Amino acid sequence: MFFRNDFLLTILSVNILSKLSNFFINYNFNRKVNKDILILFSMTEKLFWQDQYLKEFEGRVTEIRGKEVILDRTAFYAKSGGQSGDIGEINGIKVVDTYYDDRGNIVHLLEKEPDFKVGDIVKGKINWERRYKLMRLHTALHILSAVLNNMFGNVKITGSQIYEDKARIDFDLDKLNDELVKKIEEKANEIVNKDLPVYAKFINKEELEKMPQLKRLMDEKRYEKYDVLRIVGIGDIDVQLDGGTHVRSTKEVGKIKIIGKENKGKNNKRLIITIE
Repeated sequence: MFFRNDFLLTILSVNILSKLSNFFINYNFNRKVNKDILILFSMTEKLFWQDQYLKEFEGRVTEIRGKEVILDRTAFYAKSGGQSGDIGEINGIKVVDTYYDDRGNIVHLLEKEPDFKVGDIVKGKINWERRYKLMRLHTALHILSAVLNNMFGNVKITGSQIYEDKARIDFDLDKLNDELVKKIEEKANEIVNKDLPVYAKFINKEELEKMPQLKRLMDEKRYEKYDVLRIVGIGDIDVQLDGGTHVRSTKEVGKIKIIGKENKGKNNKRLIITIE
């Protein structure tokens, strides 16, 4: 159900290549390129979009900058969208962080300068235990988002962050008391226990305009940067724009526990969760 190789055809469609070509032809390189655009069209093949359960892979080294290494393909998720970058190892050298550079390349930060060189084929291995926890927490936040929308209508997300042991979600809601928090947690775990499938696919901007409910972020201008967007859905109860990694079904998330709530200002509340 998850992202398959045939989705690569969507990314590399004539339409997208045409738009990308026009972008570079008409672009004034004296000004800064929008980082989100570069991330979308990064030349690094994102193996984590093809198989989010891929733990080991091989890739060719395309650039080395001290301790920073760029590969032509990687299963390491780069820090973005509130999800931390993966750690692990490349050819036995520890990867301590993964992030995007200003050109949209996925950068693997090593603990020391590598002994391999540009052009070499290297073996990468992610820290699966940590990644899987992040995947479960990320899907848990989507479940909470679905519950909030079901209970209160079109709730906008104002921020989120996924850590190794917990996650938070910020949203525009006027009131949030202990009784409501308990109800949100109960409904979230009902969804977990339904063992609903989680899937991902790509849509274009025209499709997005026909489904305004996908725009969960408060700042809707962020969506204007893209011609093709990735969505993540949970059964028939939720679908939203997202570029992160997720589990295959809600059952894998485990029990969701809301361990804290905060008032971040008028119409801005925060829930902090963990999973068991």
